[in-house]
Amino acid sequence: MTDYHQERQRSLILDYFGSEARIRVLRRAGIFGAMVFVVDFDRGPRHFRTLGSFGGAMGVTEQSSMDMLYPARLVFHYERLMSLAFGMSARAVNALLLGVGGAAMWRSLRAYLPDCAPTLVDSDETIVGIARRWFHLKQPVVIDTAQRFLAGTSARYDVILVDLYGPGGPAENDEAFWARCLDALAPGGCLANNWADFTVNPKVRLLADSLAAAAHSRGLEPVFVTRRGFRDNLVQYVPTLPQPQFDTLEAMYEVLVRLVGAGHIPDRGRGILENCIVTSGFPIA
Repeated sequence: MTDYHQERQRSLILDYFGSEARIRVLRRAGIFGAMVFVVDFDRGPRHFRTLGSFGGAMGVTEQSSMDMLYPARLVFHYERLMSLAFGMSARAVNALLLGVGGAAMWRSLRAYLPDCAPTLVDSDETIVGIARRWFHLKQPVVIDTAQRFLAGTSARYDVILVDLYGPGGPAENDEAFWARCLDALAPGGCLANNWADFTVNPKVRLLADSLAAAAHSRGLEPVFVTRRGFRDNLVQYVPTLPQPQFDTLEAMYEVLVRLVGAGHIPDRGRGILENCIVTSGFPIA
């Protein structure tokens, strides 16, 4: 990476986050396949730290963010949606987090669901090192691909959260990968996957369909939740509880009540489901 390219990237970061932002790290993450950065910036009285990267067209992408005053708070709305998987599971004794990023979900679990033991898996040691240095991560991480880890584990998890992305978008996992994920779920468990850019990236629909096909082959029904207007990420859940379907907003509010009862959820989960839609199929035809 030449000095010119690094200066160009620094300029893009400051254009995105503001000229007063402080760039803490700018380096290449080899396995991830792109330059990543850590930047501190202010939004009014609040101070944030964000892990970001550069996409194929050199666009700035936010991977994870941390409120420096309340580090356990989930900053991104899709992360709060993913946390609903803990309310869709029969219990929350253990969880598998595929993709560490800035360790946002790990910090949240430690603070609000402390009885849940998470296993963290990520393939890029640079990302993990950044999470340890800048985002308070203190737990061991399995350095491996999600595919290899799932192929080699016999453990079963109450909740599996999948947030696997590279500079070109979501990891292109096939139906066999999703079958391994579902094999790793404990009875009554729930899987949740994050889909970013689902309105503009045509690959997302195909990947979501492969997860749905794996679920349907086992008699399971996926559920999709996103904000109205499709301006946020889409979360796809596969619950295995033998109970009524979760594919209505009213049913998801019951899930939220269950989650709040199970942990010390800030503000009792207020706002997680506001202005959201819940569907049983991919929300865009």
